Amino acid sequence: MDNVYRRHMANSTNQTRSPFVDYDYLIKVVVVGDSGVGKSQLVARFTRNEFSTNSRQTIGVEFATKTIKVESRSICAQLWDTAGEERYRALASAYYRGAVGVLLVYDVTNMKSYQNIAHWLSEIKAYTLPTCQVLMVGNKIDLKGVRKITEPQAKTFASSNGMKYVETSALECTNVADSFTTLVHGIYKTTIEAKLNRNNYDDARNTNRASAVLELTSDSTTMKFRAKCCGTT
Repeated sequence: MDNVYRRHMANSTNQTRSPFVDYDYLIKVVVVGDSGVGKSQLVARFTRNEFSTNSRQTIGVEFATKTIKVESRSICAQLWDTAGEERYRALASAYYRGAVGVLLVYDVTNMKSYQNIAHWLSEIKAYTLPTCQVLMVGNKIDLKGVRKITEPQAKTFASSNGMKYVETSALECTNVADSFTTLVHGIYKTTIEAKLNRNNYDDARNTNRASAVLELTSDSTTMKFRAKCCGTT
């Protein structure tokens, strides 16, 4: 839980939230997969409801954000849309640093992109913490006539590797929002909620602690969570 979230809380003087901040937590989500599988189109459709038939290849990494409501909390997902080409793989460690979620995308009409999921999984395991949530996404399901990988086949693979699976079409806007929100809900349940529960338990044991302010610090791409005592009763 050290490196990704921000929770904005009023302090003991009832300071109000900045008008420029509209979320409770900030999380980093990386979108990976082979070049041409539709990663950028999925991000554009989710964040701006846009789709371009003349999309260009991503160079290095591009960024977008989207705020999602989970229960009573607003979670801002910072989406890192990464290039799938091999020449950018030297930057992999920087892409993944601080990530708590990964959207792993392949093209259901491209067998090689499906076979390369094993490579992407090994990279994810090498550069992320075990608690990082991974969602496997089969994109371009609108191309029914040229589909190469069946849904049951992909579901079986995902399940055997401990991942949930969603099929999408960025073109037709099918399940695009569901894929991202499923991932964010998983992150909330396994990471943020667990941290909140631990904090509540610690507070109950320490009656001299008045309150905690959770703040964001940063060292380049890494967001760190820190608790600071605000006073005593």
